[in-house]
Amino acid sequence: MPHDITQHSNDIRVLLVDDDPDSAEEMKDLLLRMDAQRKIEHNTVELLGDALDEISQSHYDLILLDTGLADMPTPSAIRSLRDAFSYAPIIATMKYEDPELAAMWVGEGADECLFVGEMDDASLKRVVEYAIKRYHTYSNLHQQSRTHHVLNTLLSLSLKDIPFEQLLEECLEVILSAPLTDMLHQGAILVSNSESNQLWMMAHSNLDPEIVALCQRVEFGQCLCGRAAETGEIQFADCVDERHENRVDGMSPHGHYIVPILSRGDVLGVLTLYLREGHIQKEDEIVFLQGVAVTLAGIIERAHTNEQLALAHQQNSRLLSSLTSILIGIDEQRCISHWNDKASETFGLTAEQVQDKPIAECPIDWNWQQVSNQIDATLSSSQRTDRFEARFKQHNGSNRLLSISVTPYNDSIGHSDGYLLIADDVTEQKQLESEMQQAQKLQSIGQLAAGIAHEINTPIQYVGDNVRFLRDAFDDISEIIDSQHDLVEQARSNNIAVEQIDKLDEQIDEVDLEYLQEEIPKSIQQTLDGVERVATIVRAMKEFSHPGSEEKTPTDINKAIESTVTVARNVWKYHAKVSLDLQPSLPPVRCIPGPVNEVLLNIIVNAAHAIAEKVGESGDLGSIDIASEAVEDWCVIRIRDSGSGIPEDARNHVFDPFFTTKDVGKGTGQGLSLSHKIIVEQHDGELSFETELGVGTTFIIKLPIIGEMN
Repeated sequence: MPHDITQHSNDIRVLLVDDDPDSAEEMKDLLLRMDAQRKIEHNTVELLGDALDEISQSHYDLILLDTGLADMPTPSAIRSLRDAFSYAPIIATMKYEDPELAAMWVGEGADECLFVGEMDDASLKRVVEYAIKRYHTYSNLHQQSRTHHVLNTLLSLSLKDIPFEQLLEECLEVILSAPLTDMLHQGAILVSNSESNQLWMMAHSNLDPEIVALCQRVEFGQCLCGRAAETGEIQFADCVDERHENRVDGMSPHGHYIVPILSRGDVLGVLTLYLREGHIQKEDEIVFLQGVAVTLAGIIERAHTNEQLALAHQQNSRLLSSLTSILIGIDEQRCISHWNDKASETFGLTAEQVQDKPIAECPIDWNWQQVSNQIDATLSSSQRTDRFEARFKQHNGSNRLLSISVTPYNDSIGHSDGYLLIADDVTEQKQLESEMQQAQKLQSIGQLAAGIAHEINTPIQYVGDNVRFLRDAFDDISEIIDSQHDLVEQARSNNIAVEQIDKLDEQIDEVDLEYLQEEIPKSIQQTLDGVERVATIVRAMKEFSHPGSEEKTPTDINKAIESTVTVARNVWKYHAKVSLDLQPSLPPVRCIPGPVNEVLLNIIVNAAHAIAEKVGESGDLGSIDIASEAVEDWCVIRIRDSGSGIPEDARNHVFDPFFTTKDVGKGTGQGLSLSHKIIVEQHDGELSFETELGVGTTFIIKLPIIGEMN
């Protein structure tokens, strides 16, 4: 490579270009006499082409050029030498004085043109020193410009979106073009691998293949590169010394600059540069290489960051694509910025079809006004919405149900950058919940069936007994009536027999007519009471079940409580007394009666079971106290039992699905979970409890008196 920019010592290297041996010898003598304090090194070539080859291989401070060379027919031929020698001084020499020709040589690129015949030691010294001093000035300016250019080029490379290894290859080529004396166009960049504590070669230029293979992995502390990584300091070598542990046969003599690439004390890698053997380390080179290392550190860190971001983006994309929820990202212009695979599957629209389009214009068959209202509420409050449900028609024509939430994107000052719409197709879930509620209802009915049968059987039993009694009594009375009828007929004919009168008296005595007259009214009343009891139970069952009622309607909660207590009587009557304290003026509550009755039933049954578990076979009766009252805009129902209370470790799981403290086979763990869903999700109410071990538990149901219609 050309060495036109360098740092100089007091020694001067001169290249004589002269095809006249006598003239060349005379010029050497003049140079040697010029300055005894400086060492003058010189070399002689005879042709311009030889001079070009020489300066491409070695450094020179000055060229003395004979204008009469055979391959320099005109002054313009000096241009090629000037292009190769950059700012270094070129002094043309003429054997004959010709000012006009001398001016032409200077105009084409020579710094001076001297007439050898009149040249003495002093004039040569003056011209040479002036030329060299001027060269140093230009050289330093040019070197600074080129080093800045190298750093700027490296910085611009860091912005390129190319693979990491290709980026380092291009960076290395730029660094190897730097104006460093004796730097060979050979080098490499090795990057640290923290897991293996090694340097991995990521880029190289003009290296022997054996060296590339040998230095693919370099341990920290091994060879010059490993030492630079271990110590964090630049390693310089002017030859292949004992530190150069990685060697191959036939390796050419050379030196090295090994520069650690550091960031906040961490070694990111090393830059290795090849030098000509015998190179002298210079301070300005160290400063330049440190600047290069800092720039490389930024490039490597940025590349690592970009790689991590790309990896994170890929992972996020895979994660978002694998999610079973619909994810739709909306920018601040309300255009779609993200559309995951689940959204494509659900709505039958690919990401390409909807990307960057306004969501309001996307062909989704849903209640957009409902969704839009929720979005507006989110953006105005900067808060995530609660889940809401919206019906939509799938691309195959089936009607489905979405559960949707909207989360805003806000910057550091609260400005909206858009929002994320998360949705789940809950059609099957809702169907399952409905089936589970139905199953729970059937279970509740099953639990009550025996009790209700018993409750109905008792009045039916004495209704039957009384009816049979009335039948027998009626038969007896019929016989008496028949005898009386015969007696009346005989009386009409004035043929009354004493025997007939005696027979009637015997019949009256036999049936105990007075007893019948006393008991028949009682029996009739008991029968009527039994029938009324059965009717009451039937009415309670009807009011409890509310068949076909799926809409919120104004409901008398007190009546619902009374009906549920009646229906559940056979469950609690053996273990507890039930007391009611119901506010007479309680306003109607807008609710779905059937599910609310199921909640009341579930809590009352649980209370009875808790008391039964506590009292055991003692025969003692506990208490279930039920109260209702209006508190502000809420209807508050309290159901207190005198059971054992809920254990502390179970309190956080009371409303969890499938959680139960009962023995296997005695509870599904679904009752309170579904009750919580019914009160909280269906009715925007609250379901909580207070409990004390050994004392009992109070469940508190709060329903809004003025609820929203479905």
